[in-house]
Amino acid sequence: MSETRVSVVVTGTAWMGGGIGSIESALARIFREAEQEIALTAYAISNGADPLLDWLEAALVRGVQVRLIINRLNDQPSDVVARLYRIAITYPHFHLYDFVAEGDADLHAKAVMVDRRLALIGSSNLSRRGILFNHEIAVLLEGPAVTEIGNALDRLVSSRYVREVIPG
Repeated sequence: MSETRVSVVVTGTAWMGGGIGSIESALARIFREAEQEIALTAYAISNGADPLLDWLEAALVRGVQVRLIINRLNDQPSDVVARLYRIAITYPHFHLYDFVAEGDADLHAKAVMVDRRLALIGSSNLSRRGILFNHEIAVLLEGPAVTEIGNALDRLVSSRYVREVIPG
């Protein structure tokens, strides 16, 4: 069995350089290389996350199945929610999930998993600031351990805290 490779990626000028890649480039790569599935979790998606949503739509055009689990969908910016609904209506293989736990619990995880072979796990929200400007850090994982991340995301989707959003 091969080993899982780990690379550090960041945003923010204080720790860039020295061979460390950027979160933006890692995300672009992940969406570009997806062949079958993408699963992602988000605490927040902001108005400035258009490149991410463009990459997501490009994957959908190629026929990639996408599952997006977002914390408290109705608390996200209205134009982001509207775009996600449009995407869900346009692409039947896009599955939008709302995470709403009891009390004050939130889905704070920031994870993107592709084809159970590549994943990005880090601190940045899916926002322009989180992808480009804040001082954020993430690990890019490639290899067998990513299957465990996919399995964890499967369990999350089937939990009582997550419901699929059917636009219309």
